[in-house]
Amino acid sequence: MAIVDRYQAYADDFEKSFVDDDWSRIGPYFTENAIYEGEPSAQGRAAVLAKLKNGVDRFDRRMDRRTIEFERPKADGNTVSVRWKGTYTKKGFPDLHISGKEFATFEGDQIARLRDEFDPQAQAAMGEWMAKHGSALQG
Repeated sequence: MAIVDRYQAYADDFEKSFVDDDWSRIGPYFTENAIYEGEPSAQGRAAVLAKLKNGVDRFDRRMDRRTIEFERPKADGNTVSVRWKGTYTKKGFPDLHISGKEFATFEGDQIARLRDEFDPQAQAAMGEWMAKHGSALQG
């Protein structure tokens, strides 16, 4: 299976995990020593899965609705990249529109390194939204 197809299968299963909270389904997509870059980073399959779940639990699930659109993933060597944009809605607050790019570096058919980059304007929008309305996500 081409890594673009493998990435797409991972992305599809990620969305299923978002719905039913079964994160074990995406475990096989990652190497045992996988790394999720970012602050803080996560190293090891279990830590990567925990970081993904924690991010969803602390942000996405606290919104009333989340709509994510993905462009077709592209491969360059052993790395797949995909542009995405999302709209997050919470009643009584302005919608949050963010966008960015995800990079997944593969070893064979498993992701060894995962990294997300917000577009600069999305990073600013996220910071402003959280500064003004982030307290609505507490609890």
